[in-house]
Amino acid sequence: MKIQAVFFDIGGTIHVQDATPEQDVRYASLVHELLEEHGIEAGTPHDLLQKIDCGAKKYKKYVEEHLIELPGEQIWTEYMLPGVPGLEPISEQLSFLFDRYRKQITPRKGLHEMLGTLRAQGYQLGVISNIMSRTFVPRILEEYGIAEYFQTLTLSSECGIRKPRREIFDLALKEAGVDRQAACYVGDTISRDVRGARWAEWPLMIQIDNPRTYHKDQAFRDAGFEPDVRIQNLMEIIPVLQDDHKKDIT
Repeated sequence: MKIQAVFFDIGGTIHVQDATPEQDVRYASLVHELLEEHGIEAGTPHDLLQKIDCGAKKYKKYVEEHLIELPGEQIWTEYMLPGVPGLEPISEQLSFLFDRYRKQITPRKGLHEMLGTLRAQGYQLGVISNIMSRTFVPRILEEYGIAEYFQTLTLSSECGIRKPRREIFDLALKEAGVDRQAACYVGDTISRDVRGARWAEWPLMIQIDNPRTYHKDQAFRDAGFEPDVRIQNLMEIIPVLQDDHKKDIT
């Protein structure tokens, strides 16, 4: 069956992420300002950054063990800033700030051209993303000027399921109305993306290289999870799909 839909990971795939001291300062200041606006006392920006980083490590450990995404209110009151009152009403704003500003994010080269080409060729496009914020993905797609290309967004923050669980891939297919054998997934990690696509039995998994996430995949190398194709940049997706189409015709 010919590939009809291509689904993308966001972090590490659509854009890359880098931790920098400058970004630390900016992020901590934004959180501090938000809390001040709502009359919440939680220490200096530096104190906040330390507390959130500690909480983020605990939350990461939890979600990697259970492969679920907790509601934002629970994330911030139980993990990120436990003991700080008044966080529930602004938990989504805090989650957005974390996903948008905790690291410096840079769109990958060729993003617009690649997506525009795929849409012009008739592919349906979607997103499958592990993300705390419910609003980050639609807002970042708007910021990049690419929201119009995507028909569906399947987010762990909305469904409560995280990659690599098969269920989030199944849900994406259901939302898109696409048969499993007509779906392709593009992601950067073995741990979440390659394993997830393999468990979901999708026919085409494309892994884009991302040295920033090599450390996350160390335990999964040589464990039997392999992509169908490895690429270095987004534009390589186009000939991969063209080759798949030719194979289907022949």
